[in-house]
Amino acid sequence: MKVKIKSVLEEVAPQVFQIRDLSEAKRVILSFIETKNIKDTDKKIIIDNVSQFKNISAVHRYIANSLLKYEGLGIK
Repeated sequence: MKVKIKSVLEEVAPQVFQIRDLSEAKRVILSFIETKNIKDTDKKIIIDNVSQFKNISAVHRYIANSLLKYEGLGIK
């Protein structure tokens, strides 16, 4: 039996996609990531990436691309 592994960002993605305010989206993602049991190096990468975004479209694109990359379908 194959176990389906899901991206941790899959849990927060629907909420983030509803947010239109950049600061709020960053806050939600960063708060969520801090509570998850993931490797510190991965956590730091996500925090660094999210912190540098300048608009809400970049946040939405990052979440979508992260989910696609997790499935092996992401773009650079």
